[in-house]
Amino acid sequence: MDDPNPWDALDDEADSVEEEEIVVEPLNGDQDDPEHDADEGDGLQFEEDEDWKLEEEYQDELQEEFEELQHLAQEKEKEGESEEEVVPGREGDLKLTDVAEDMREAVQGSLSLKRILNEKYGSLDESAKRRRLEAESELDPERRELLDRWKLTEDPAVRYVIETADLDDVLEVGQTDWTPNLKGIVMRNGRDPKSAAEQVHEKLLAAREQRLISRDKVTVIAAWRARWKLKEEDVDSLTRASHKDLRYVLRQYDGSRGVPELLEEASGQIAEDSEKTEDALPESNGLFTVGRFNRLELIDSVADALVVGDANLTFSALLADHREGLGHVGRLVATTFETLDILRERYSEIDQTIKLLEDKMSEVLHNVDGTRLAVDPRFKGMENKFGAVYYNFPHAGVVQGFFDGHPFVRWRHENLMHLFFRALRGFVKKGGIVKVASNACATGVRFSDIVIGAQKSEFVHIETFPFLEWQLRNYGRSYGDRRDRKRRPEDGEIYRSQKAHSDMVYCFRYEPSGDVVSKATIRYPPSKDQLIGAQEGRLQRMSSHDRERRVQEIYEIFLTYVQGVHVG
Repeated sequence: MDDPNPWDALDDEADSVEEEEIVVEPLNGDQDDPEHDADEGDGLQFEEDEDWKLEEEYQDELQEEFEELQHLAQEKEKEGESEEEVVPGREGDLKLTDVAEDMREAVQGSLSLKRILNEKYGSLDESAKRRRLEAESELDPERRELLDRWKLTEDPAVRYVIETADLDDVLEVGQTDWTPNLKGIVMRNGRDPKSAAEQVHEKLLAAREQRLISRDKVTVIAAWRARWKLKEEDVDSLTRASHKDLRYVLRQYDGSRGVPELLEEASGQIAEDSEKTEDALPESNGLFTVGRFNRLELIDSVADALVVGDANLTFSALLADHREGLGHVGRLVATTFETLDILRERYSEIDQTIKLLEDKMSEVLHNVDGTRLAVDPRFKGMENKFGAVYYNFPHAGVVQGFFDGHPFVRWRHENLMHLFFRALRGFVKKGGIVKVASNACATGVRFSDIVIGAQKSEFVHIETFPFLEWQLRNYGRSYGDRRDRKRRPEDGEIYRSQKAHSDMVYCFRYEPSGDVVSKATIRYPPSKDQLIGAQEGRLQRMSSHDRERRVQEIYEIFLTYVQGVHVG
């Protein structure tokens, strides 16, 4: 969710614009904030370089990572710091050694980010800066060629974008004659023009997203076609198939036999009386009926369900009512990113909502980081239990002085989705459904972050449908930040820039292959030197002293983000 965040330390000037007075906590996820994204125009965002993707085989790489962390822990202990301080997290988190080996990789992304921030970005002294600049001097020829062509070799922000972009995207943009408008593009709201770095960032993201399926509505068959590269005639046949026959093909197809053969086989199957919900209405139109299952939330009635980042818990309350009405026996685990004390400050009715949930045999947990479930002791025993997971309008928090889509801060949003899906691998049962609601045009957490993050952790995209068609759409949506103290859902339409028809529900099913999966993609932040040297955001209007102070504050924000610590 696009949750603006008032990092007060970053906005001493007390800007009069309302959305820049807003505060948001990192990793929160209850309400998309279109106001912040709308001010960015239609800008896209960036993807990171393959250099950051932690190469080599999984086991060897993981072992090396842990050995390095162990070495860091020993060094810290010599300095009087405990091992727990090396592992980023919240008070009470499990030590890495207490996490099952097959789940350690799920939290390795946070560990890597913390180490990088400390080792590579944690100093502004001249010797460290000189070493970093020397290390940054080497670029792939393809990346160097683009910087030279655009005459932007000395622009630290553009360099950061290029060096952290996927090479495939760089090559695709390099084959065009596109060049950034160095005179600046005036934004639609009349504010500062987009920098060259933002333009390059958007172009690279456009190249990536053109290779993906639509950000808007995607039917079950369209998602299936994209996954298996089906022929047009196969798509037509599936579109005409009955519910019984379509279900049969969806269950049986693995690429070894063709769609016509499976449809013929399905037609010979007799529709028998069954208590399974999926066997209902066997002769109705398959595409329509399967789509209704997702919209009506006809999920596994026995498995548990998990809600992540529910700010005021009204979505969880609606889901609890829904499951009770359907006679589900699986329990609901509702979580918030905020602590209970903060929730009480914002939502006077929160205790009543919690009691309602607990009366329906739901478990309510606060101060939960959805990207690091493996080290949260409260999730011990919940492994492979969840048949449904929900995360509505995810957002990693706002950094004052930068729009959500700016490459200097957008890496956090992409990481959020990649680490979220990776964290779920140990807790979602095979065949479990995960739904992420987000605005199709969001520039913080983008649709591509959701789709690619899911795919990399073996969550198959099965459908995207409009949020307004969802059975669970009518909950009390909130901003998820301190604005909720004064502006409540019952006040009516409070999301001024919200285009509800662009809100989508992205649906995935967990289909683990049993093979070793590649590491989750981790995007790293710009260095302090790049932040200080770049003419980006509000930093460009500051004196060198003020800029250095602000950059240090941004660094601290990045650290709290990595640790999943509430700061709002």
